Amino acid sequence: MEFWKYALLCSLFVGLIAPGLAKPADSKDQSPDDDAYVNDDGDEYNNAYDDEENTSVDKSLNTEYNSVALEPVLELQETEVEVKPGEQARVVCRAKNLSKSTVLMWYFGDNLVSMGTNLLSSNDRIHLDPNNVAILIIDKVQQSDEGYYTCKILPQELTMKTKLTVSRSPTVRILDNGRDVSGGSMTYREGDKITLQCRPSGNPEPTVTWSSQGVRLERVNGVHVDQGKLVIERAEHHHARVYQCLADNSIGKPAHESVTINIHYTPKVTAHHHEVNTGEGYDAELSCNFKSDPAGRSTWLRDLAPLPEGGKYRVTQEAHGHHNKTTLLVRKVQKSDLGMYQCQVENRLGRGASNVSLIYEPEPAHFDGYELQTAHLVLLNWTVRSVQPLSEVLLYYQKSSDKQWTSVKPVGQNEHKDHSGVWLIQHRVQLSPGTWHARVKSRNTEGWSKYSESQIINVPMIYTDNDDQLFEKLDSTETSGSWTLNTGFPSNLATILVASLLFCVRWT
Repeated sequence: MEFWKYALLCSLFVGLIAPGLAKPADSKDQSPDDDAYVNDDGDEYNNAYDDEENTSVDKSLNTEYNSVALEPVLELQETEVEVKPGEQARVVCRAKNLSKSTVLMWYFGDNLVSMGTNLLSSNDRIHLDPNNVAILIIDKVQQSDEGYYTCKILPQELTMKTKLTVSRSPTVRILDNGRDVSGGSMTYREGDKITLQCRPSGNPEPTVTWSSQGVRLERVNGVHVDQGKLVIERAEHHHARVYQCLADNSIGKPAHESVTINIHYTPKVTAHHHEVNTGEGYDAELSCNFKSDPAGRSTWLRDLAPLPEGGKYRVTQEAHGHHNKTTLLVRKVQKSDLGMYQCQVENRLGRGASNVSLIYEPEPAHFDGYELQTAHLVLLNWTVRSVQPLSEVLLYYQKSSDKQWTSVKPVGQNEHKDHSGVWLIQHRVQLSPGTWHARVKSRNTEGWSKYSESQIINVPMIYTDNDDQLFEKLDSTETSGSWTLNTGFPSNLATILVASLLFCVRWT
């Protein structure tokens, strides 16, 4: 390509970008010759304005151009006004072309309130706007003012209705199959389906929230809320509680009602310890906790036969908060007393039972938690009940992804100072990051215990000092070489011209 072609191309490039940089992109050219201009007051005019041809003036509706009186016209047939109690309500008759030949009357329901400028209502809170009879004013609105207000225009017989609604603070009721149970107590049987409806009233419509003893129902197992209804598909003993319904519409204070739900169920029995360690000649206590509604009677059995009261055995029962406790005392234990016992609780709906074994071997260990220490060390704590001295303790641990258990023999078992027969055991083990399971068993002079329940251990990833230094080095390396690309055009026109010229010379 010849030199003059390159020069022409560069000139075109400069010519295209130079006008855009010479002034702001959003500026607008104005000329005194334009039709529109702005006067000193900021109003926009048009030089070509001609009043004779201005279509914005509706001469047919202007008495300046039309001397014929227009018939009254209603803009609306019906409307609504909503106010809060104590506020002022303004009810407007939306009519045009009223004149001295028309008469406007106001009605509240079937009662005449006013005729023209004459107020006929005995309610001193109702009056007409001094400047416009088409506006009816109600001061300090009350619930009794709620209803339909009608303006009537004579002789044309035009009517317009306005519904006045007064906001109301909420009220609420709790219904069970249509029966009001607010503040009451309802009893159901285990397995029943329960549906309670929270029915609010108020204006605007209140929102409904169910709760139970300060807990939202989403956290109560087996209970859900469906469009204001509390639903329990299958009643269980833990559903026996107080339920509260709250209605709120931001007018006044929220309203609330409550209902107490009682559930009749067969007794629920749980052994305090399924294995109880004892020794020759010791007194042993076997205990069970139970819940029952209606109240139940407890009995202790061995070989399915009730144990006789007095002498060898003594049975006691006492209340503990939300449950009861029954205890069997076996005096002066002999080897023949070892074996399975059963605590049984019965009410008119049925019976519940739980088994307890009296043994000489240690009871299964109970984990008291674990503590994460440095370098992936985990400190495990557990207790073992045995009136006989412990001779051996084994700890087993296994990673969730492994199939084999690893065993170690912990050291440091010590008998609790305040409770004879309770052994405190600690052991540290180094575990890699991940989820682990641990279990233990113990041996005394009479034999081995059963395995304890599994203790789940979560070991997080821990960075060492060398890891931190490595990450800091990587961060500093990336930061030191960083730079920023600016994609904007230079704001100096001379800079662009020089750059374009150099580009052209370089190209040629």
